[in-house]
Amino acid sequence: MIDPRVRGMGIVASLVLGLAAPARAADKAPPPRAVAAPVKNAGLAKSGDPKYAPDFKAFAYANPEAPKGGTLVLGTEGSFDSLNPFAVKDDAPLQVGDLVFQTLGEQALDEPFSKYPALAESFAIAPDQLSMTIKLRPEARFSDGKPVTAGDVVFSYKTFQTDKVPPFYKFYWADIKSVKAVDKHTVKVTFKQVNPELALITTDLPILPQHIYGKGDFARDFATKAVGSGPYVVKDYKVGSYITLVRNPKFWGKDLALYKGRDNFDQITVKFYKDPTAMLEGFKRGDFDVFNVMSSKVWANDLTGDKIDKLHWIKKELWANENDQGAQGFYLNLREPRFKDVRVREALALAFDFDWSNKNLFYGQYKEGTSFFENSPLKATGLPSAGELALLEPFKADLPPEVFTKEIGYLGKGMSINARLREAMHLLQAAGFKVKDGVAQDAQGNKLEFNLTYWEPPFTRVIEPYIQNLHKLGVIVKADQKERSVFIKRIENRAFDMAVLTVAESQSPGNEQRDFWSSKAADQGYSSNYSGVKNKAVDALVDKIIYAKSRAELETATHALDRVLYHLHIMVPQWYLSTHRVAYWNKFARPAQLPLFYQPRQEFEFMWLDQAKARALQQAKAKDAPLP
Repeated sequence: MIDPRVRGMGIVASLVLGLAAPARAADKAPPPRAVAAPVKNAGLAKSGDPKYAPDFKAFAYANPEAPKGGTLVLGTEGSFDSLNPFAVKDDAPLQVGDLVFQTLGEQALDEPFSKYPALAESFAIAPDQLSMTIKLRPEARFSDGKPVTAGDVVFSYKTFQTDKVPPFYKFYWADIKSVKAVDKHTVKVTFKQVNPELALITTDLPILPQHIYGKGDFARDFATKAVGSGPYVVKDYKVGSYITLVRNPKFWGKDLALYKGRDNFDQITVKFYKDPTAMLEGFKRGDFDVFNVMSSKVWANDLTGDKIDKLHWIKKELWANENDQGAQGFYLNLREPRFKDVRVREALALAFDFDWSNKNLFYGQYKEGTSFFENSPLKATGLPSAGELALLEPFKADLPPEVFTKEIGYLGKGMSINARLREAMHLLQAAGFKVKDGVAQDAQGNKLEFNLTYWEPPFTRVIEPYIQNLHKLGVIVKADQKERSVFIKRIENRAFDMAVLTVAESQSPGNEQRDFWSSKAADQGYSSNYSGVKNKAVDALVDKIIYAKSRAELETATHALDRVLYHLHIMVPQWYLSTHRVAYWNKFARPAQLPLFYQPRQEFEFMWLDQAKARALQQAKAKDAPLP
């Protein structure tokens, strides 16, 4: 499962530093129970019962008494070129997908995997688990006042099965057979086969108004027009510079428990910065209110000064979370012949000195990545368990022997960098490479040289020492920094050798794993199988994850997949962080209880402007005086 609100709608690109671990679900749990009769507002959970009863008043991490009003100004690095968060080639602000459009159901941020009716009023799963009936809320409206109908649901599903949107959605909903309107407010979704999470992820479908987007060109019309059913509407924007959204005073769902204590600002503006230094100085100057800090250097050294340390006008906080970290690293494009040999890939991984980087560049803030499901119970450890071996043995011929014989863990742990480089040189020699005139070459004279593509400037200080280590092996690498939009197009078109990327994971892996790792996705343009890994064992394990009948089966299959991906060395692991680093001007309040599984922009939705704090801050600034 990947909730679109968490994952975003496009590339999960090289976001610097930081994400952490889900609560362990029950070891054994049945798929979502069949519901004989729909119950209004009743949630679905993949494991056990939903946390919140149908009559719940608000989420535990919300403050239903939070006052409405005021403006929130956010800053972000990068740009945008469209208001379409769903098109293949467009790059839209995340807030458009989050706040303008809605899905049939919404995930609670304090449960590993549960969904509660949003645009839907109720879900009813058939006893044979092969269909689900969805009742829409008759009061649901798009921002132009038109009702949300079953026809809009069918139109939306069909749109997300076309080439107009990324292939992720086809993989995600591959087991949906049909979506049909029963009447104006009722939809029946039929499944191809029993799939334990399919009913829940069906509710992730964003609902688009057919009367707006069903008449012209989806990509072109959407590029300048965002009409949804969510709590905000687009007021104004300048491509690449800023976008302003205002709270819809006629938002149909404002009294639902899902939205109590949420969406408290009358206006939200997002400012875009191409230069990280300009963004930092803009925040300290007060050009925007909240700064989600992605750089350890900025957090430790640059986000300092009287406004923070003495006057207390700006607060710095570490927000705890239990997110599955996924995997951030230098991903290799296995479509390139130079990376076909797993020994070459392992050698490249050995040359990255995390310990040196953490000590000298990151101020000791990070932990070394060793998993594609980092910091979660889904992470593989040690040698394969009996359950893992049962899944892996049939594919022994397709896997490196280390999958069965070598413990998963820190590559080269305890070895000095010189020892790591010696081991890397032995691997390159075993793969047929010899250093000639300072360059590693194979028997045919092919040189081991490539580009390392990235977009975020802070990565330069990480990449340069890594490249120096690779040069000691005769591996010639050129740092290839691009603007974010160019970087994204390079990744989408597979026009890269090695790139800084993140594959985000959830607390409950499922159908999205097809898009991440399957052989079919490797050949599909714009999929999230960036490395192009094609392996029979990986394909089989992805299916085992999707069709797991219990949490225990899911964890075993995920451990096995993690182990295989690790020993295939499709990326050079980097690092992770178990908190969100957030700085904000001291005029806001937020609920005392944080969610468990969330990104900072989701927590911003539950904050509010504290008028007393805002007045105190204004007076302190006028007098150049500290806040108490």
